[in-house]
Amino acid sequence: MTPAPGRPRRRTSRRPGADGPQAGAGTAAANRRNDGPTITARDDVVRHHLAGLAPEALVLEVGCADVRRFASDGPYGYLATDLRPLASVDFAADAGRLPLADDSVDALVTLEMLEHVPDPGAVVRELSRVLKPGGAIFLSVPSIAPRHDSHDYWRFTAQGLEHLCSPWFDEPEVRVFGGTFEALGYLGAYYSRLALHRLRIPVGQLPRALPVLGAAIDRRSGWATSTEALHTLAFDLLFVGRGRAGTP
Repeated sequence: MTPAPGRPRRRTSRRPGADGPQAGAGTAAANRRNDGPTITARDDVVRHHLAGLAPEALVLEVGCADVRRFASDGPYGYLATDLRPLASVDFAADAGRLPLADDSVDALVTLEMLEHVPDPGAVVRELSRVLKPGGAIFLSVPSIAPRHDSHDYWRFTAQGLEHLCSPWFDEPEVRVFGGTFEALGYLGAYYSRLALHRLRIPVGQLPRALPVLGAAIDRRSGWATSTEALHTLAFDLLFVGRGRAGTP
């Protein structure tokens, strides 16, 4: 493929407020405080890899919305993009048509974005185009979650996510964050709060306890967090892979 025109100027995470977007490291830190343990554990997998990157490496976060989640976690260069021209982004772009050259990114991060695009396959192909051979991709999607946006098209199983992504990346792996009973706990918490609110009954602490109880059950059962067993659920899935040389 030929390089796409109009490559945006690279900004690093080491100069917050100097010439970058308004939403910076403070926003990411606040977001970490508000995340539950399951999402924090997922993000820690990403941070562990990014921490080992060289200062000249470029990290691209696609579909960042309002949070520059990984902008301040290392000395690497960092770009954030979203379809919308938000204050948090370095450039606005369709994830299926990124204005970046082939093989130009050392690490790609896209969290809870793929379910919002009409053609996930086209986006995955585009991500593979801009990722350098050997570079890492971290792509997360919800497996079960209530519809939460007017552009909310898809839910994925571990097998489906691997089937979608593995033709484009080497060393494909799907990890579960929030197994069967924790996922049920999140759904129970969400809908019990909704029902109690509708009935004008005080919510109390029970909804908050349900995911915690579910996570405790998951830790006692390998089946509950399996990516291959039948009759399982997952709260969140993370695809991890490597850029492939010669990707069409």
